[in-house]
Amino acid sequence: MGKKAFTLIELIMVMAIIGILAVAGAWIMTYFVENSVYIPNQLSADLTANEALKIMVEGDSTAKGLRFTQGVTAITSNNNFTFTNQTGQSINYTLNTGTNLLFRSINGGTAAQIPYYAGVNIFGQSGSLFTYYDAGEVVTAVPANVRRIAINLIAQTGNGSFSSWQGQSTQSTSIAVH
Repeated sequence: MGKKAFTLIELIMVMAIIGILAVAGAWIMTYFVENSVYIPNQLSADLTANEALKIMVEGDSTAKGLRFTQGVTAITSNNNFTFTNQTGQSINYTLNTGTNLLFRSINGGTAAQIPYYAGVNIFGQSGSLFTYYDAGEVVTAVPANVRRIAINLIAQTGNGSFSSWQGQSTQSTSIAVH
């Protein structure tokens, strides 16, 4: 009677198939784990950037935003300026570059963080959240000459790196000043 056993080639083929399946399975598992962390962080950054721009441009139930600007009254920096809206309110937007939080004060009152929740850092592109342009589309720092304000906002969780499973959202808009 002959002995029954696996040949060397059969054993090598089984090990190769198991190896291929293990590599593919590990890659798929890593993909799912990374995205289960990354996607919520990315959504949080997108939501924060969108909400911050919406409040700055349109306003909310407390105050009308930049779309209703009557004129810029003060420019302190590329991260801080004050304007008067159509209802006569004096609105100040300040990006605190130390805490990476955005604040709004109304009529000189206490500055409130916008959007109204924390956990996401806000930056200006190249360190400047706002860029002010005159009628000739030249950058200006003179409040009376401002005819357009460009907003370049970056919101990020952690360091914003995909390799660290963090999220980052860059959003921009421009508002005409009447």
